[in-house]
Amino acid sequence: MTDVAQPSAPLPPDQAALISESFALVLPVKARLALRVYERFFELEPQTRHLFSADLAGQRAKIMQALSYTVRATGSDADLIRLAEGLARSHARFHISEDQLCHMAMAILGAFGDCLGDAFTSEMQCSWQAAFDRFLPMIVAAQDRLDAAG
Repeated sequence: MTDVAQPSAPLPPDQAALISESFALVLPVKARLALRVYERFFELEPQTRHLFSADLAGQRAKIMQALSYTVRATGSDADLIRLAEGLARSHARFHISEDQLCHMAMAILGAFGDCLGDAFTSEMQCSWQAAFDRFLPMIVAAQDRLDAAG
């Protein structure tokens, strides 16, 4: 495996459970969630809209798949690192900035709130934020390695 700076501590089991619970709650409205993620992301990053096709159906399916993988990987830093490396490779041609990654995380959190309302508790939101705080630096590190390799 590649050399990656490890986060200070794994995500606690209660937070991983809240992430799984909230994802299960949103699955019945996953199409709306995926739509809201991109609506919110384009509000935060309007200059990126041209990078996406007019029909976002495929992209919406990809974000749901990525979220599903993230939920399953939250209990394992090794799995998160593998996922981060895969995302970095698949997005390498876009040169995604750290700010754009943070904005995507914000868009996801906002979309969960839009779709679940009060059922998306502050504890769930904090758990997702903790997961993103661990995961996004892994993506950035993987992107940096790809850039360095040329």
